[in-house]
Amino acid sequence: MKVVIAGSRRLPPGIAPRAILHLLLRLPEDTLVMLRAPASGRIGTFEYDIHNICAILGIAVEWRRPDVERTPGRGAVFSRDIEMIAHADLVLLYMVEEDVEEGYSGTYHMYEKALDEDRPVYGWVVRDNSMHRWGEHDPADQFRSLTSD
Repeated sequence: MKVVIAGSRRLPPGIAPRAILHLLLRLPEDTLVMLRAPASGRIGTFEYDIHNICAILGIAVEWRRPDVERTPGRGAVFSRDIEMIAHADLVLLYMVEEDVEEGYSGTYHMYEKALDEDRPVYGWVVRDNSMHRWGEHDPADQFRSLTSD
């Protein structure tokens, strides 16, 4: 199973372990987690934390970087995100409330693309330093038990 996990850059540090550990423990053994990486520079705190948790749990991780040679500029990031969604069996997204209210962030864009592709997607927002589910689309209802708190 291929799972995209992405989080907003605006998430508070340290939220990843509390947000996702219970989900990672429920994933099948053959799971591959796909994480976003920048074309250059530092990996985001959320993705770095997820990578470390996956390493401890023995879950395979694949880093996806934008292909700036094929698609120059900011478009490379959107292309990478769209390709990740196209290859995913499940999409798990974590944002701050501002991302949802504004409707404009890379992570929110992934939610929209998952809907466009009819992929199972679950979204959470941070409110009062804890996670709350704000949206989901699971046409076959196949991941509800995995994502229930």
